[in-house]
Amino acid sequence: MVRRDREHRTLTYKVDLPGGQSRLKDLVLYVSAKCRTAPRLGLIKLNKIIWRADFRAFERRGLPVSGRYYQRLKFGPAPIEMPPILAEMAQQGLLEFEITDFGFDDDGKSIKERRPIPLAKPSLQWFSSDDLVFVDESIDHYWNMTGMETSDDSHGIAWRTRSNGDPMPYESSHLSDETLDGEILAHLAEIGRERGWSSETAETWHVSKGGEARTVHTSKTSANAIDKAVKKYSNVLRRLAKK
Repeated sequence: MVRRDREHRTLTYKVDLPGGQSRLKDLVLYVSAKCRTAPRLGLIKLNKIIWRADFRAFERRGLPVSGRYYQRLKFGPAPIEMPPILAEMAQQGLLEFEITDFGFDDDGKSIKERRPIPLAKPSLQWFSSDDLVFVDESIDHYWNMTGMETSDDSHGIAWRTRSNGDPMPYESSHLSDETLDGEILAHLAEIGRERGWSSETAETWHVSKGGEARTVHTSKTSANAIDKAVKKYSNVLRRLAKK
């Protein structure tokens, strides 16, 4: 069901789960230990592993693994608390960092990896077996990737529609980066024409599965405006094709 509404639904930026911030600390230890033999594991990759597990878990079952706040950064989504947590864990002797120099990239910039090395075992008391399935799947997905490759992988529509420092709601996990085929695009364009979308009247649509609301602008003055708008916002309008 899709409904039009002038008010935005409440989005989920944080979920209070047993253990609170300790969940993120234990995830750092768990992922670092599981990835001890992985070809690469810098901080960018660490963030992406935990982000993927959290957001895929929310998309599949409506509940994340850590439940912590996320923000949009240059190299992809990351828990807002990660920098101070890593510093605190190092100070407490829970982990250390192994620096590896990988030379220079194509732009001549130095590539150095800060691999977190766990010095303590994670406490898994807060996690269900289902939680760890999502984390392990994320580790497997990124296993052979470099930090920059994991960064590129995380730059989907949820990331591209925000600016650095913006919070990322868990509902953004419902947004799809799949390309719609011509038949569905044509059907969406027809819906737009029937409903009279125009640039003079902005319409806001809420997707019932939890997708974030987007404002769709089209123009009365151009014969191709509807088609262009549908292609631009096809990720958000996908479910309208079923109406």
